[in-house]
Amino acid sequence: MGLNNFVAQEARPLPIFVLADVSGSMSGPKIKELNIALRDMVSALNNVNDIRGKFQLCVISFGGNAANVVQPLTDVDKVSLTELEADGETPMGSAFTQVAEMIENREIVSSRAYAPTIVLISDGRPTDFRDGQNYSNWAPLAMLHSGPRSSKCQRLAMGIGSDADMAMLKAFVKNNQIPVIKSNGAKGIASFFRWVTMSTIARATSVAPNNVSVVAPTSLMDEEEITI
Repeated sequence: MGLNNFVAQEARPLPIFVLADVSGSMSGPKIKELNIALRDMVSALNNVNDIRGKFQLCVISFGGNAANVVQPLTDVDKVSLTELEADGETPMGSAFTQVAEMIENREIVSSRAYAPTIVLISDGRPTDFRDGQNYSNWAPLAMLHSGPRSSKCQRLAMGIGSDADMAMLKAFVKNNQIPVIKSNGAKGIASFFRWVTMSTIARATSVAPNNVSVVAPTSLMDEEEITI
């Protein structure tokens, strides 16, 4: 093949989906720190070289009565984040359903994409979960865990404060090798997103980016704010 016929293959995307709790209890310092942490993550990912592909980012907020795609899946160098605002309830199940549907849709997540990372941050329990149900067979979580593509995702989670539903977050991660992070308050959000960022970069620079793995969280987190 002549050089004039050579077309460079587009870099394989590594999508990152952030599921952000924007319920009323996240108002004040927590939503402020979350907005800062998201901007810092985008900046850090834009400054990474020598990765085996390219980063993409999607932000799905859940608050009020529904989940909303506030940042469609986009190459990270083209992302323009809007400020998240906190209000209403915690429809976490709607966020699980929406992200699972997006990941299974090849018009949104390319067939060439590496297995996505899904990041969940919340300070409460889902208000669309009925008492008496079992987390393991709750339809939105079951959909996320059983999808041909979504089941292969790396899932990372953080609970903020004493009201965070840690059992739900552990059911979401569903991997004993990956810790669920708990923060005492808003200041821990920055540490968590540094860990998410470095773990995602580690995947993207590894010989096998589809493998689920994380960097050691203790080196990136403030022990006064974070429990692992």
